[in-house]
Amino acid sequence: MYLIPRYSFKFSVVNPPDEIIKNMNVPVKTINGEDPFNIIREFGKKYSTLKYPHAQFTEAKDEFVEGDLSYLPLTKEYLNTPISITWENGESVSVNYKIYRRRAFVSNSNEKLKQGIRKPLTEEETKDIINTKKALDENDRITRKFTSKDNNIHCTFSVNGVNTLVVRSFDTEVKESYEETISNCIDLFDSNNYPIQVIFPKNGGGYSIYSQWIEKILSPYDDVNYIVSLRESDYTKHVLKTGFAVNLYDPKTCQQRRSKWTSIIPIINSFPLGDWYSKPNIIKYGDVEHKVTQPSIQVFPKMKLMKHPRKPTEIVVYTDSYCYSGCSLVTKGLKEWGGAILVGFDGDPYGKDEEFEVGLSPTDVIDYVPVLPHIWMEVYGYNLGISVGETYRYNYNYNETIPGEFLTDMIDERVNIYQFSNYKINEFEEETKKIIEKYKTKCNPKNKRLVKRDSICDKEINIEHGHGGYECGDNGEWSSKCVLAYCDSGYKFDYINNKCIKGICSSGIPISIINVSMVIIGIIALIL
Repeated sequence: MYLIPRYSFKFSVVNPPDEIIKNMNVPVKTINGEDPFNIIREFGKKYSTLKYPHAQFTEAKDEFVEGDLSYLPLTKEYLNTPISITWENGESVSVNYKIYRRRAFVSNSNEKLKQGIRKPLTEEETKDIINTKKALDENDRITRKFTSKDNNIHCTFSVNGVNTLVVRSFDTEVKESYEETISNCIDLFDSNNYPIQVIFPKNGGGYSIYSQWIEKILSPYDDVNYIVSLRESDYTKHVLKTGFAVNLYDPKTCQQRRSKWTSIIPIINSFPLGDWYSKPNIIKYGDVEHKVTQPSIQVFPKMKLMKHPRKPTEIVVYTDSYCYSGCSLVTKGLKEWGGAILVGFDGDPYGKDEEFEVGLSPTDVIDYVPVLPHIWMEVYGYNLGISVGETYRYNYNYNETIPGEFLTDMIDERVNIYQFSNYKINEFEEETKKIIEKYKTKCNPKNKRLVKRDSICDKEINIEHGHGGYECGDNGEWSSKCVLAYCDSGYKFDYINNKCIKGICSSGIPISIINVSMVIIGIIALIL
């Protein structure tokens, strides 16, 4: 571990201690007398709201150096405690936290529904995003590139023979540019036959339509119509009646749960939601009763997809485990359907690979809850969000009882790349080429859903509308066992009963409806 001096923060000049400047290339031996990695690890366990160790570490190594007190309310005692740093060469220094006060901005609820899906960016993250175009321009291996105006999504193709898609967020304030960039990336990937690598650096989620779209681009046979139930509460009922239910459909009939957006006539908004809400499912966890609505689906509209999609073993998806909510819906979806090779980067360098989650909390979140209106929470830098929708595995009996946020999905591979930067794209490309080559003969024996798709195996499948691939053997090599892997477009792969079933909503829904009522999924302040 190394400490890199910083000379500015926001609009302020920073004068780092001479010891830090002089020892920037010397490994840190201890922090407060302890192993520096353990200090970060324990900081994450104590203060991070994320469930899993690698995600905690990814977050903590940034928050330990630079945190927002509205999300990380450290005590005065902790902030006043000096931090003693000792390097391998024996030199040492003590430093203290400094408080930077920024102006608070108050926004109305309509604005908040479109903002703030993750913690504020650190100074280094902000610089890296701002310098996206510069970093890509300076990379002489990149031959083609497309970047959205907010730099939240960009793609490239390099002389290394690798396509790259980087998605920092599924949220955007420049919708037209964001969607145009995705469309350009599709054309870029269709212009060649090379593998695709996807990187999700500290992605905090965003609009569900974009997470659905990205997964469908990468793995077109995946079912991305999320199965969701909403936790029963007065606030949930209010949210559903004033717009949220527009996004929900009956999974058996594909009928919209509620066809009215917020009306200027109050009585219209008071109409009952129907049996799907008034007759909830009651799930018992021990002595605790958990009431949720009957399952609904969030239907993905017909949107532009690739004409020449890659096989799952030609797609490498990198996750830092921090990948949250809308982001985890993509990574968990790809893992459930066997749509790509899932690879971990960042996280705890000495952590266990078997504890490296592909993502966290695939849950619908409302990022603004209008409680205590007489208290201006935002004036003091606070806001309150709440998770309302739980997503489930693709069981077409629609009787799952454990939400996806409590089910683990682990990575297939791990690489030693830490702290994403646009200047590290080449490093990812080299690792991707190694992984693609490995998966020509090898595989992850713990992941039976990822198969080696093959035309010979495909012909052996005698299930109507079904297609096959070779399953990974227990020895970590592709076996000769040919299994059903996916179904024709318009059909769903019922992997529980090993058959293809007709998709009730397979024709999609009008895009105009989705554009009016996008759902933001993913804030980083967990409320569970």
